[in-house]
This record gives sequence, structure tokens and C-alpha cells, in this order.
Amino acid sequence: MGVDWTAAKQKLECPRDNDAHYENTTWCNRDLIPIPPARRTFGVLSYLGYWTVSGSNISAWSTGSTLLAFGLSPQQAIGTVIVGGFMTGLLAVACGWMGELHHIGFTVCSRFSWGMRGSYFPVIIRVFVGSIWFGLQAFWGGQATRVAIGALIPGFAHLPNSFDPNSHLQTNDFIGLIVWMCLFVPGVLIRPEKLQTGFVICFVLFCCSCFGLLIWAVSQVRGPGTMFQEDGTAPNIGWAFMYGITSILGAWGGGTLGQSDWTRYASRRYAPTASQLFASPITISVTAIIGIVVTSASHDLLGGALQWNPIHLLAKIQDHYESSSGARAGVFFASTGLVCSQLSISLVLNAMSCGMDMAGLWPKYINIRRGAYIMLI
Repeated sequence: MGVDWTAAKQKLECPRDNDAHYENTTWCNRDLIPIPPARRTFGVLSYLGYWTVSGSNISAWSTGSTLLAFGLSPQQAIGTVIVGGFMTGLLAVACGWMGELHHIGFTVCSRFSWGMRGSYFPVIIRVFVGSIWFGLQAFWGGQATRVAIGALIPGFAHLPNSFDPNSHLQTNDFIGLIVWMCLFVPGVLIRPEKLQTGFVICFVLFCCSCFGLLIWAVSQVRGPGTMFQEDGTAPNIGWAFMYGITSILGAWGGGTLGQSDWTRYASRRYAPTASQLFASPITISVTAIIGIVVTSASHDLLGGALQWNPIHLLAKIQDHYESSSGARAGVFFASTGLVCSQLSISLVLNAMSCGMDMAGLWPKYINIRRGAYIMLI
């Protein structure tokens, strides 16, 4: 008997809703049509959750390292972050307007400016950007998982490396990445309109990590540390300020460019606007300020090189206190918040967004979920 290729191809097509008023074609599937009212589940609080996840993360924490490298003082860096965060919010409002009004995503919006075939170009670029960013966020997620496991099993923190030293890969980092991936994969099964609860949980856990580190660092040295009082070194503060704003817009540009992918789920008009204009700059700014203060204060206490990455800082704290039970408990709970933060931001800004874009490349056979798994692979 021959293989019925027509039946096989039909089985591989994307699932359709039972009461669907659309067909899976070259241009259309469930994830590309204007979002029907039943799936518009994002209200004001939902978008606040979205932007707290997008703005409060390791990338925002370590922003200070980039700004100080431009020669800005810590105080000038804070001002730069606030301005850059507000401009990010304005960009998000502009890019999300089409989704909020017409309930269509970035892929469909690209078609009326680039043409039906020409829209593949910006979509493919977004897919590549999402994949690259996912690689970075997954790496950090794996390291955070390694630190969490190392707090539970002290020997794991200094596990002998079995990889070639020239590979720049540590055995415990690799194990942490595999564990983090196992936690991440099931998250892709959640539909975008059902992610609100996850936003809240991950944001609360990350906030506990941030403020826990802030309280510990400031209380130990009784202030923000000596680095916080240093003057800037930039020969031209104005240009350094502009470089800083550009770096902030670049870091969040990919997410803001595809805002219509998420604003199309708005339950009512202007639901995303408040969070875009206020939650965006507040979360980015507060996280970056905490990162600058903690880095400065912890340097006075721990010495050595500045630890801009909170993951490396937590590992150093455990070593500083010689893996005492109290230090290990603190490091475990703080690193758990970082693990969850990396899971949420990778899911929202990388996997889901990349899946939404990839769905526009081959709608008949790729939807958000399948696109996300392709990106993951």
C-alpha cells in the first residue's frame, strides 16, 4: 500500500478551533488572525505584570556596568536609566498601537508596510534576534540554576570540570543549563493569553531576590559603598549620556518593536498604555539602581573585581561565608528568584515572540507553540 501523503500533510497542519471561521493557508492560522474577543484576556494589571517581567531582570540589573563604562558617574547613570526607560515606554506605545486597535500582531502589521512577501524580511530578522537573545538568557538561566543547586549541595558549586579547558564550558554550568531547560520546555505549552499568573509569581520572586541583596549589602557596609561616590570620567558627559540612552533602547528595542504581538490581547482600548508609560521606566530604573548600589556596596565588603552579574555575586557570597547554612539558605532563595526571572523573560520575550514571528513564515504548519520549540532547538 502506498503512503497517503495528502492525509499525512493534513495531520501536520496547525490545529484549528472547533468553531473556526478561518482556514490554515499560506497567510493565515489561529495565531495570525485578529484576536477574537474570547482570547482578549489582558487587562491593565496583566500588562503591568508583563512589563515587570520585561523590566525587572538580570539585563536591567547589569545595565549600570555599561553606563559606567561610558564614563558616567553612578548618579548620572541613574538619570540615564530613567530617561532611557521612559523613551522605551514611548516606543512601546507607538509600536503597540496597531495591536491594541486592530488586534493584529507584528507579522501582520509588517505586511502592509513591507508587502506580503517582503514582510518575510523583518520577520526573519526578528526570529534571528529572538534566537540569539534566548541563547544569552538561557545561559544566564543555567548559571542561576547552577548556583541554586550549589547552595543545596555545596560540593556542586566547585564540581571538577570534565570538559576540555579550551571549550570555556564548566561541567556544573552545563548541568545547570540542562536542568533549566527541563523547567523551561513545559512553559511553552502555556498559551500567551494564560500567562498572567506566571508574570506575578516570577516578578514577586525576583523582587524578593533584588531587595534581599540590597538590604544585605547596604546593611553590611552601612551605605551604598565607595564606588557610588566616584565621579564620572567621560570627557563629554552629553555624548556619554546619549550613548547610555541608545544602549538602553537597544537592549529593550527588540521587545518594544514587537509590542503589537502582545497588545493585540488587550481586553479594552488603552489597557497597555499605563504600564508602557509608567511600569516600563519604573521597573527598568529601580532594578538598575539596585544593581548599581549592590555592586558598589558588595565590592567594599567582598573585594576583588566588581560583580555586576547577580548570579556571580551570589556564588561569591557563598564562598565568602564559607558555605555556612545561613549563607546557603539566602543564596538558594535569591538564586531561585533569578531562575524564575530567566524562565519568564525567556518565555515571554524570546520563545513566545519568536513563535509568533515564525508562525508568519509558514502559517499552515507553524503556530506559536511549534515556532517556540523550533527556536528552542
